[in-house]
Amino acid sequence: MKQVAVVDLGTNAMRLAIGQGTAGHYDLVNYIRYPNRLSEGMFADGMLKQAAIERTLNGLLEIHSVISAYRIDRLRLISTSVLRTAKNSDYFLHLVKEKTGFDIEIISGSEEARLIHTGAVNGIAIEGKRALVIDIGGGSTELSVGGPETIELAVSIENGAVRLKERFITHDPPSAKELRAIGRSIDDDFNGILKHIGGLKPQVQIGVPGNIGTIYNTLKPSDGLRMGDLRIFYDKLCLLKVDGIKTMTGLEEDKADILLPGLIILMKIMEGTGMDNCYVSQKGLLHGIMINLFAR
Repeated sequence: MKQVAVVDLGTNAMRLAIGQGTAGHYDLVNYIRYPNRLSEGMFADGMLKQAAIERTLNGLLEIHSVISAYRIDRLRLISTSVLRTAKNSDYFLHLVKEKTGFDIEIISGSEEARLIHTGAVNGIAIEGKRALVIDIGGGSTELSVGGPETIELAVSIENGAVRLKERFITHDPPSAKELRAIGRSIDDDFNGILKHIGGLKPQVQIGVPGNIGTIYNTLKPSDGLRMGDLRIFYDKLCLLKVDGIKTMTGLEEDKADILLPGLIILMKIMEGTGMDNCYVSQKGLLHGIMINLFAR
């Protein structure tokens, strides 16, 4: 059996997954999440800040130590929106190579969406249906439409929960004006693609771990995330300060200040597609990459 390791360097956190198995089946033997928020302060001028870079380098050194304890046959380290858009990403990549020896691959938004789709449909039974898969990240949101074998659409929109928080929210809790600005930003970026997705007529809607998984773990629904429950949750979150949100069960503390922007994105997508229920897969980008590594 082979062992593979995957590192996803995202906008809000880094994640390490180590799997063991074959092309037909694998087991996750280790998973660690590092909340480093590499994008902190970046969306004002497009530059990664030194404090965020240092946090991330420390996390990558920890990851290097963890990986060294395994016999890894294949390793893939990828980054997504945060390094696609940072003006000083080349400087950061050089620094990572120098300090850790890691080569980080910046993948395109469409490849990211395809890998997420592969992981998501592997983690939930859709019985051959055409699925809309949604991943709401910190810097971007990935949308794909297809089934287990074919992907008809895979796109990335550079609008995510951390990006919205840093661009629009200065009050705690957010003001009504700030919430309206968030809604307009999402409408501007998403309306065209959501109309196109509607024409593809997906039959089921699937969210993946990340911001949607956090919403799911907080609400603990019995059968998917329903629009009516999300509206009630939204009304509650609008009135809470970040410290109050941190007390919710099922919530990682570093996601408290981006829970509301992520929820608004999900609600806007569901409104735009007219789909009232969003199921949640336990697998996403990391598993999509892992599936490909084992297949090779």
